Amino acid sequence: MEHSAFVSREIDSKEAYAMLKSLQDVHILIHRSPDGDCIGGGYALYHLFRQLGIRSRVCCADSIPEMFRDITEGIKFEDFVPQVRISVDVADKKLFGDLPDDDKNAEILLCIDHHISNTHYAKYLHWNPHSAAACEVLFRMMQENDIPLTRELALCLYTGITTDTGCFQFSNADAAAFDAVAKIKSAFPDLPYAQLNREFFVLKSQGRILLDARLMQNIAFAADGRVALMYLPYVWMQELNVSSDEVDGVVNLPMQVIGVEIGIVCKQQQDGSYRVSLRAGDSADVSQIAKHFGGGGHVKASGCSISDGAPEDVCKTLMDTASAFLRGQQ
Repeated sequence: MEHSAFVSREIDSKEAYAMLKSLQDVHILIHRSPDGDCIGGGYALYHLFRQLGIRSRVCCADSIPEMFRDITEGIKFEDFVPQVRISVDVADKKLFGDLPDDDKNAEILLCIDHHISNTHYAKYLHWNPHSAAACEVLFRMMQENDIPLTRELALCLYTGITTDTGCFQFSNADAAAFDAVAKIKSAFPDLPYAQLNREFFVLKSQGRILLDARLMQNIAFAADGRVALMYLPYVWMQELNVSSDEVDGVVNLPMQVIGVEIGIVCKQQQDGSYRVSLRAGDSADVSQIAKHFGGGGHVKASGCSISDGAPEDVCKTLMDTASAFLRGQQ
């Protein structure tokens, strides 16, 4: 576990909100390859700070996917020199990606998170590893501090919870997650929930549909069909004009096959490295597989990076490792 000179201290929702109210000129750091939870959490904090008269901006190494334009549209951040950095939905500083060094190497005062794999890199940590999403942690913090929901906050928090639960398909969609969304929808029944869900989970570009077809045709199996791997060469994205933003959802494709307990998607990057996403069925734990390769995440959803190697060797190593872990978990 990584530590700075300080010892990370866990704080409750009252302490976390009191800390947020005391800040000025804040950079809110979210992870690379941003998903709905870190985007929703980051922008929810931005709106919360704005209510408090505190300048802030959301900082991400990668661009925000177009599907989340309802959250980002019309927001123009002020230029200022940050006095403090906080993070949301980031389990490890390595996940910041290529942020400017002033942000990436700075002390993180507070991390708000829900990952069991959190490395306690921030000076203070407000988390709940049992929550479905970082946005659920934020929602509970607001409730416990009597912070009223606004339309902007409702949109951000709903986005984070629904995307991190796969529109309530995943095992992390417990009663608390349903309760949070029920309260959000009760407060703002006129938000376009059906339209948002269609954009998050249904709509795909023509290039993405063709990419899915290629991946399905080239799926590989191991462990008597219980492990499935899809390899995505970077050149396919170029040929089909598919952006990196569009390929996040491909991780769910292997899990559509009956009998698959561990699904792996290995995405080649432009520099020749690989980003690996892992998903688990009812009985498997992929967090340990990700940890084996220096990554982390949840029991049912994790990821890691592999710096180099021939594609066939990397894929074989991933499948062999997943098969071994699967045997060990039986």
